[in-house]
Amino acid sequence: MPTLCRDLEKPDMKMLPLKENLKNLIRVQNSIESRLGYLRLDKNENILPLPSSLLKKFQKQITSDFVSAYPEAGNLYEKIAKHEKCSPHNIYLSAGSDGAIKSVFEAFIEPGDKVLILSPTYAMFYVYAKMFGAELKEIFYEKDLKLSLENIFSVIQSFRPKLICLANPNSPTGTVIESSDLARIIAIASRIQAVILVDEAYYLFYPQTCSSLIYQYPQLVVTRTFSKAFGLASARLGYALGQAPLIACLQKTRPMYETNAYALRFAEIILDHSNFFMAMIKECVKGKKFIEKELKQLGLKYFKSYANFILIDFGTKDKALAMTQALKKNKILVKAGFEPPLEGCLRFNIGSVKQMDIFLKALKKSI
Repeated sequence: MPTLCRDLEKPDMKMLPLKENLKNLIRVQNSIESRLGYLRLDKNENILPLPSSLLKKFQKQITSDFVSAYPEAGNLYEKIAKHEKCSPHNIYLSAGSDGAIKSVFEAFIEPGDKVLILSPTYAMFYVYAKMFGAELKEIFYEKDLKLSLENIFSVIQSFRPKLICLANPNSPTGTVIESSDLARIIAIASRIQAVILVDEAYYLFYPQTCSSLIYQYPQLVVTRTFSKAFGLASARLGYALGQAPLIACLQKTRPMYETNAYALRFAEIILDHSNFFMAMIKECVKGKKFIEKELKQLGLKYFKSYANFILIDFGTKDKALAMTQALKKNKILVKAGFEPPLEGCLRFNIGSVKQMDIFLKALKKSI
């Protein structure tokens, strides 16, 4: 697969003044192969179908004026504020939660600044650290996906990062930092005046949140997405929560319009019908309990996950990759090819009991 930087190898492209810190940043193009028509368990999407009544509400609002006008985000700011029980001034809307994360880097990170992350974690933390020329330090998960909190505290105090990025629950590990421990990390980070970014992409699948701490810590920013529990991955919509001065800093990096009007309007409809997506989450919980029970009966090792996915450990990367290909022949997409300590793992996201049963039957056939 070609990379976005490959043209640099051509003689006639060498004169382009690419920023120095981007020269070694390799980005792989998104696959052009369609995932439609498969049981999509590879990207942690909420794959339960949205109610047709919501789709009809959305379709009715797509008028000629709607299509020809620039996006208006005011209503969604108000609805998110009501949902989060905060002021619109505490919210920064973005194109996906990765858009909010990028804005944090844009607003606060200069070349040479120190950034601290856990590893492995959300891929865009690595990308943005390199994109903005940061000095990146990783605290690695152990083989059993455990972390030493004392080590985290020690590294924060010795490394003294300008930005700390934590995903909670973390992807791809599915692990969490308990609320009390996370509060301690945030408190220690605040003493050295570090910006603390907590990505809660899997919030509602894991209902614990540190969002209330934004009022106590002015350098805390919490990011959320509509791609997971809300089921709007195609909309590319997310937001950040923080104190008003921090949000004002992020607004300096905002494009002309936060995102497209279709994403904004569909998110408004979703928030107006929160009972639907809460019911979807309950269905996913049922599916998760079902598949965990079946995996135990099969004697397959898997890691406990607090997100909407599960990791099965097949022992080696080759075995995990071979299983992904076998499942793909059965029209099921899953993810493998991770780095240590997850190199032998296959990851699949959770759906309904019916969807998990389809996956289970294909898994049994492929083992």
